[in-house]
Amino acid sequence: MVRKTTLSDQYGTVRIEHCDYWDLECPILRKAHKAADSALICRWRPADEISDQLPDDFELKFLCLKGKDSVRRLLPMTGSDLLLTNLFAGGLSILNRNQDLSAAERSSYRLMFHFFQRIKKLNNHLERNFASSQDLTVKRSGRETSGRKTVLPEYLGVAYGGEEAPWSLDRLQTEGKLLAKECGIENPDRKETISYGFFAAAKTSPMQLTNSEGIEFLVRIALYNEQNTVRCDPECQHWIEDRILTAIEEHMGDTQEEFDNWFAGPKNSFLTQISKRKSPFGKLNNGMVRWTLMDLGWKAYRYVGNCIHAQMRCFQNALPAPLNQSERKIYEMIYLKQDYLGDFPLLLLKERLPLLTAPMLSVLSGDDDFDFVGTIHQLLYYYSDMTDNRRGADRRTQFFSKACRPFGGVNNAYNKLVSNDISKLAMGDTRDDEGWND
Repeated sequence: MVRKTTLSDQYGTVRIEHCDYWDLECPILRKAHKAADSALICRWRPADEISDQLPDDFELKFLCLKGKDSVRRLLPMTGSDLLLTNLFAGGLSILNRNQDLSAAERSSYRLMFHFFQRIKKLNNHLERNFASSQDLTVKRSGRETSGRKTVLPEYLGVAYGGEEAPWSLDRLQTEGKLLAKECGIENPDRKETISYGFFAAAKTSPMQLTNSEGIEFLVRIALYNEQNTVRCDPECQHWIEDRILTAIEEHMGDTQEEFDNWFAGPKNSFLTQISKRKSPFGKLNNGMVRWTLMDLGWKAYRYVGNCIHAQMRCFQNALPAPLNQSERKIYEMIYLKQDYLGDFPLLLLKERLPLLTAPMLSVLSGDDDFDFVGTIHQLLYYYSDMTDNRRGADRRTQFFSKACRPFGGVNNAYNKLVSNDISKLAMGDTRDDEGWND
């Protein structure tokens, strides 16, 4: 079968409309509109060739802003979850027509998108926002022997080869507030302050990474934690994968709450359900199933990324006035698959990795005088590092909390530690006449 490899504008059209400031509900879009020289709304509607595969009211809506540099930038006007759903649906209809997908292939795409939406409940899928001081600080019960009070990377804000001290949480917020104001946010809130703080730190020491294997590894460790996983041979993994997908397909009609209860509810364990099945490859364990789930999640990102790329390429080709070189560079950097992200669109990863939001908005707003790719790579590494630190701290806190239950809780245990009764605490002496349960 010969399949087309190019995507033209035949699958949809873009209608241009005037945009008034008061038409926008999103504060970020309003700020961007206010700073722009001109603003238009671009509405993409599917052509008859694919419209039968989409809802009657299907459309993509983007705000087109022209800055003082006369460069147009397109910002989505739809919330992130709905945007990804629409881009997947539109992209799949385009790929179906363009590549003549079989019924089995279309079913695989839909199943993988369903899996992509649901996989957030898998513990190995990293989902920390690091958007508050609470996310970044470590309770004293969770600190290592070094006594570090935060999960910040030990090299934060330090240029390669530099000898200066890493940024503290206070320094991170100070630098973040300054950069946020430079980027047009007059009164940044705590979340914005922290996000732009990481952006400022990464700009000072962008990561220089060029080989595709290293980039893919970096993206993967930023998305998934490979702890508590066990790799198995390809045939065994394929067998486990088939059982997982069959089970998930039976629950595609569930609500998120119903699926969560079935997949990872307090009275259920999906991992155990699969690992206890009889296998022609011998006894399975939860680590094998967890690894296969994680690898399936990685494949699901690929499927969704393909659809986003197809849809946004068609959107680009359908614009009445084609993008010039500068506009095309920015557009493709955000919305199309990129080598510097392991062949994923930045838009797809940004929705799962909030640290990437600030540099993406900066580029879309015209502030692109920094090593964008190196900054993104450094932020991905920050995220992976902090997630590992956070998990370790949380485990220590949980362990300490359980260990302190016989002594009346953490506070009582600390009081005993302060009063130099460390040896009794270590030996588990819980006698009331010694005052341990006051």
